[in-house]
Amino acid sequence: MAEGTGSQRRPSSATLIGSGFAAGIVVTGALNPVDKALFLSVAKRRAFLHHRNWEAPFQGLMQSLFGRAFSSGLWFPLERLAMESPAFKICAATSHSAAVALAGQTAGAVNAVLLSPFSFVKYQTWGLPDGERGFYSVASKAFRAAGPTIFFRGLPATVLRDSLFGGCFSLARQRLRAAGLPHFGADFMAAGAATVLSAPLNYARNIQFGAPWGEPTPPAWRAIRRLWQRAGARPTVPATLYYLCHRTKVGWGTLRVAGGMAVHKLSKALSLGSWQRPSI
Repeated sequence: MAEGTGSQRRPSSATLIGSGFAAGIVVTGALNPVDKALFLSVAKRRAFLHHRNWEAPFQGLMQSLFGRAFSSGLWFPLERLAMESPAFKICAATSHSAAVALAGQTAGAVNAVLLSPFSFVKYQTWGLPDGERGFYSVASKAFRAAGPTIFFRGLPATVLRDSLFGGCFSLARQRLRAAGLPHFGADFMAAGAATVLSAPLNYARNIQFGAPWGEPTPPAWRAIRRLWQRAGARPTVPATLYYLCHRTKVGWGTLRVAGGMAVHKLSKALSLGSWQRPSI
């Protein structure tokens, strides 16, 4: 569905990317301590609120600012471009909901391919002492230790995660907005549902990112299988659910992603002066 009606012109892709980039900088800067704590809690097997996860809370901020701002700036324009493509129109003729989900999957997959190598290096900088966490320095050490393929570690899991997230988010957002929910609430709920659905793949990707450079990358399916096996060994259903939520960070992680997506979309819409205009 196109944004804007009548005399209102839809913003260009350049305008959307610019406003998304600006909103991404604000949201990423505010939530960098949470992102760092979430990753370290999975990679180091610590509780999310463990004090060591929160030391140097803005460590890696410059890398995160560029990566996440770039990702945020691209995601919604990519989704819109996918919706304007001939393939979307063909799919929409059969099922509009399937076409919306496909557009979200496309945006997620493209973002994953473009940014996964950058994200790998950024995540390696977290937890390092001062003077050792420069982006170029860490990338050089990784290259010398394992060669160029190290930068594609976790790429399949990232593509699957972001495709699953994007399809769920786009479809759920459309349905919730059509049901009359305010845009912020619809975006928050859609992102939360998409985060829960893609949480096992996010867990596997973090395990792969956290593996020693000189060792083979642990397969995503093995990490997920071990997660289910350990969860299934719990004596009760509540204990199983608690373990799964704790290890995949469903809860803290869900709130971070859902809040980040909703606030980013709100910030971008306000910067465009379009919050009250009809939108997808």
